[in-house]
Amino acid sequence: MLAIHEETRLRKRLLSILRQNSEAFQLYYDTYGYTPVEPLLDYLHTLKGCAYITRQDLHQVVEFDPERSIDWDGGALIRVTYGFLPSIAKNRLIEIVPPDVLYYGTHRKLLKQVLTGGLLPIASEYVQLAERPEHIGMPTDTLRLVTVNAKEAREAGSCFYRVGEHYCLSDAVPASYLQQYAD
Repeated sequence: MLAIHEETRLRKRLLSILRQNSEAFQLYYDTYGYTPVEPLLDYLHTLKGCAYITRQDLHQVVEFDPERSIDWDGGALIRVTYGFLPSIAKNRLIEIVPPDVLYYGTHRKLLKQVLTGGLLPIASEYVQLAERPEHIGMPTDTLRLVTVNAKEAREAGSCFYRVGEHYCLSDAVPASYLQQYAD
């Protein structure tokens, strides 16, 4: 169990990471700001003073957060409840020809909505997509992956922008270019 000062320090660090206050996209975030817990833990382990952070430590921070500023489904996905994904000036983004296929991760409860309604930026300006499934996290009880036919979507008018080493942003992707991920 974390001491109170350690819990506070970890909460502040989590809030900064989950609000995506960094120009470098180190983690995958879905349209609602959720990111998979395991890649988050892996990323935390690379940061000074966080090498031994565990899922139990994250649970403690979320459970005892007086402001309820972190939302965790208890399993695979975690997010802040407000203040994530700052605006990115469109004139700073460079449109790219994306890889033929990109990937999107979402909560299992939202999979049908995504597959029928397409990918729309709801809580942010863009939809974040990953070049490989591993950059999101592999499917679990709550996390589902969607395959995006980026080549055809671009040919039909969807725009894609590079952000970070493994990620792209898009304004939107129609449902006709999406399918449920299959190994």
